[in-house]
Amino acid sequence: MLQTVTTAEAENSYMVLRQGDIKDIQRDDFTYDEDQLRAIDHCLDPTRRVVAITGEAGTGKTTIMQDVYRLWKKRGRNVVLCAPTGKAAKRITEATGITACTIHRLLEYPMPGEIDENTGKALVSTDPKRDRRNPIDYDIVLADEYAMVNTEVHRNLLDALPSGGLIRMFGDANQLQPIEPGKNKKKKYESPFVRMLKKFEGTWLTSIHRQAEDCSIITNGHKIINGMIPSRKEDFAMKITDEPVHSVEDFVMDNLTSGTDFGDTDNQIISPTKQGWIGTTALNATIQGLLQRADKDSLELDRHKWSKQEYLRVFVGDKVIQTVNQYPLEVFNGETGIIKSFDEAGGIVIDFGDKTVTIPYTLEMSGRQGTYYINPQKDLDLAYVITTHKAQGSEYDQVCYIMNQSRSWQLNRKNFYTGISRAKHKVTVITDQRSLSLSLGRKGD
Repeated sequence: MLQTVTTAEAENSYMVLRQGDIKDIQRDDFTYDEDQLRAIDHCLDPTRRVVAITGEAGTGKTTIMQDVYRLWKKRGRNVVLCAPTGKAAKRITEATGITACTIHRLLEYPMPGEIDENTGKALVSTDPKRDRRNPIDYDIVLADEYAMVNTEVHRNLLDALPSGGLIRMFGDANQLQPIEPGKNKKKKYESPFVRMLKKFEGTWLTSIHRQAEDCSIITNGHKIINGMIPSRKEDFAMKITDEPVHSVEDFVMDNLTSGTDFGDTDNQIISPTKQGWIGTTALNATIQGLLQRADKDSLELDRHKWSKQEYLRVFVGDKVIQTVNQYPLEVFNGETGIIKSFDEAGGIVIDFGDKTVTIPYTLEMSGRQGTYYINPQKDLDLAYVITTHKAQGSEYDQVCYIMNQSRSWQLNRKNFYTGISRAKHKVTVITDQRSLSLSLGRKGD
């Protein structure tokens, strides 16, 4: 249940929040509780270089971030809102009405093949132009979805803060850890966000907004985190079956018949794994076969990567995902779209919702060894089903989350919670009894 705090109490309890501030941010539809106001107070404290705020869905992180932005702007500070991925930046922009950018764009990571104007040499794509010698132009950074940020990007962002610069991190510590290049999976690992929560005595939001209490996706998310069986509700369905693949096939076709298309970008099937018979690779091929006709226009993509050679046939109408940031094309990792056509030069015309982009067969780049060419089409994949990691930072109207013990080591509460919390309006879980038990019994890394 939400606790409320009066203006007079807050005036006496908080170091930075002023009476006018509290009047300005309280709304008719809800009142901030004490923990939420304390989080805002910490975010406005200029003596705190780093502040970390965590909480489950429905605890008010987005609203707090929006008001912190407004209050810093009111104080005349230069504030920026950012997120680790293009999808996450787009989502927080839509939720707050404040234009957000990616952390990579904020730090000005070089595009592939970009040349240093001073030396004439190719810039290293992992070395941002913004650092302690060339800091960013903002003195307050509000970073959303910080649980997704890996160690390298985290260090680069802290390094690029100007003298006196402040960073406020918002995220959900119950979600999946970021992927760390070279990390030993057998070794216990704490993400930068979790470390910052501990090091700087971060604020843990626990109270759920009254409006959110009516959403079983949110309340069931809380149950999953605590190892409890989710409740079946109108907006949260569960199908326990020994044949999950056939159930997914039936689910896709039944929804298509009823007017809900999981081949569009508003609805998403999510699996914890790429491999196996409930993994994204196998299920994408299955669903593509259900939804596409062989006589439609198609293109065979060369997926050659290193020593591995494979091909992927895509059709007009296929749902696809970008798997690598492609800055020259303004297309970023995790963005999903629908193939609209193929041009005469072999390019793929894709509608990403907010933009239509032609992905060419080759891009000309410049590097240390002169001119070279890359194939950006190899960074496309089918997206009827995506992994939980790829879905993180995104929101969809409906989500179907599928689990099976064939990849039992990937079944845990964090994966389960992250997957179902991507949905705004409805969740359908397809699983077997043992997989459900395994997912609820393991906390995850």
